[in-house]
Amino acid sequence: MEQNQFDTLVAKLEKESLQDPRIYAFKVFLVAALGFVVLGVALLFALLPLIALIGLGALVVLTGGKALIFVLKFGKLLILLLIPTWIMLKSSVQMLFSRFPKPEGRELNAAEAPELFKRIEELKRRAHGPVIHRVLLTQELNAAIVQHPRFGLLGWEENYLILGLPLLQVLNESEALAVVAHEYGHLSGHHSRMGGFIYRLRSTWGRLQAMSEQWQDWGSRLITKLFSKYAPYFNAYTFVYARHNEFIADSVSVELVGIQETANALMRTQIAAQFESEVFWPNIDKFVSSQAEPIPNRSQQWGEAISTKLDEILRVHYLELANRFKTNNFDTHPSLSDRLNAIGVVPNSAHAQQLTPIKESAADVWLANQYQTIAQEFDLLWQKDVQAQWQQRHKYLCTKREEFLALAAKDCLTMDERWHFLMLDEELNVDADIIDRLEAFVAEFPQHLQARYRHGIYLLSKGSEQGIAELEYVMSQESDAILSGCEAAMNYYKDERPEKAEEYRRRWISRNEYLLTVQNEFSALPSDAILVEHDLDDETVNRLRELVTGNTEYINKIYLLRRVLKSDPKLHDYVFAFEISGWTLGDKSAGILKRMSLIEIPFSAFFVNLKSSTYKKFRARIKKLGVMPIYIK
Repeated sequence: MEQNQFDTLVAKLEKESLQDPRIYAFKVFLVAALGFVVLGVALLFALLPLIALIGLGALVVLTGGKALIFVLKFGKLLILLLIPTWIMLKSSVQMLFSRFPKPEGRELNAAEAPELFKRIEELKRRAHGPVIHRVLLTQELNAAIVQHPRFGLLGWEENYLILGLPLLQVLNESEALAVVAHEYGHLSGHHSRMGGFIYRLRSTWGRLQAMSEQWQDWGSRLITKLFSKYAPYFNAYTFVYARHNEFIADSVSVELVGIQETANALMRTQIAAQFESEVFWPNIDKFVSSQAEPIPNRSQQWGEAISTKLDEILRVHYLELANRFKTNNFDTHPSLSDRLNAIGVVPNSAHAQQLTPIKESAADVWLANQYQTIAQEFDLLWQKDVQAQWQQRHKYLCTKREEFLALAAKDCLTMDERWHFLMLDEELNVDADIIDRLEAFVAEFPQHLQARYRHGIYLLSKGSEQGIAELEYVMSQESDAILSGCEAAMNYYKDERPEKAEEYRRRWISRNEYLLTVQNEFSALPSDAILVEHDLDDETVNRLRELVTGNTEYINKIYLLRRVLKSDPKLHDYVFAFEISGWTLGDKSAGILKRMSLIEIPFSAFFVNLKSSTYKKFRARIKKLGVMPIYIK
């Protein structure tokens, strides 16, 4: 299902869910039930060969052995039947019993975090929900609930609560409890048992699709094809329900913890996520140029950053940005503003001003004496994970600094050197604001497309629509910039002017489809390809002749032609068509093509045998064009 079809169907279902929630819920139930029918069909299809074999065995017994003559007569057929039987049974067992990978993280126990487990038990009692079997701590600024089936699709699921240490460092205990209550709301299906069922079923189908895509044998691929037909419609029909379930989970959080704590947790998490990507990691990146090894105290750096650098100005700015974001169909999670409005909170700058740095974090309270030990464990793991990449980038930045100093020592720089110097300054000095020098460069060299594009992106990042004109100019001059330019324009308009964003989205799709069509045509040479005389000069032809001369064993002639692409007549590649000597022992074409493929031709080209059944038609075209060979034995 294409994205535009998905969007149309989701929009229709959203209307239905508002106009008549019961009918919509019934449709979701039917689509979910159809999923079990699909699974049943897949299993039945897998068992058909086995049923046939059992039937033959029963026939032999019931006829007193008379049917054995038939079985022996068609013995080869039975052997062939055994093969698909085995393959399909293997696929079915794999589907039903395959072990999905367990969620990863550092497991916590009640002795290490007694306050946390006490709060979880309170939530379970008040929400009348299931048991949380395991609590995992991770290094991400996130939280989640995951149900992991012990026996594949047959279930007996373990419930995992996953909490990110950076998130616990950002929130106070009440706010963190609101996050846990939200996640627990998914698991319990509070207020909506069907909501919890759909939440779990979407997760199961997601795992099933991911697993089936790895199957390679033909029997498994049949099951995969069946799943691929059903899954998009299941996803679309349950998408609105899943999004509605997010609102229900928020209401569970409000009911169990409180409206202010829930709102604060939502806002503080969103603000921290933007701060992490725009400030924290760029600041960590500064250490790479001066230190060959990763910093040893990342967790401490994060805690200090959110306490000292995430000031009121940044909080207000990030909350305003988050409020501009609109709910879309790429994620079941609604936008921050929609979630806050649903619980009766209208976000504004005053909220951001009130979210001052916390004095005691949830990590301090829940992890207590284990906090520093766990933080050190995570820091060591992070150092190990990023060490190779860190060292590689450190080496790269050292090289770039040498280039920067060499350019800085020059009295006069060319246009390209000035541009390179400007980009090096921005890369090496993260805090450097190069906008004035960038604008001066664009004014002096308006034909420099990279500078115009970079200037356009900068203007859009500052909220100026003038950046669109810059991108449009670059896209008009360089078609390779269309995809990235449309994407930047689409992101700029998506919240304030969705109709403009849609224009650029369609333009992006059109360009991408064109590129895929061209790429597909470039990848193969059909027998009906459009061939014309080559347009290469004598010097180039002589060089090519020298390249192929050393690989002409068994070849009588080589012709050089130009192939014009049907998808775009302005594009072309080249064809080397060769004739093999009439008297050779065996077919030499495979060896010739292998040797020719090793020749480094400076452009896209195909080598074809004019005696092959596919390309023998090229002879008539060569004769009609009057093309002379570039090589004759």
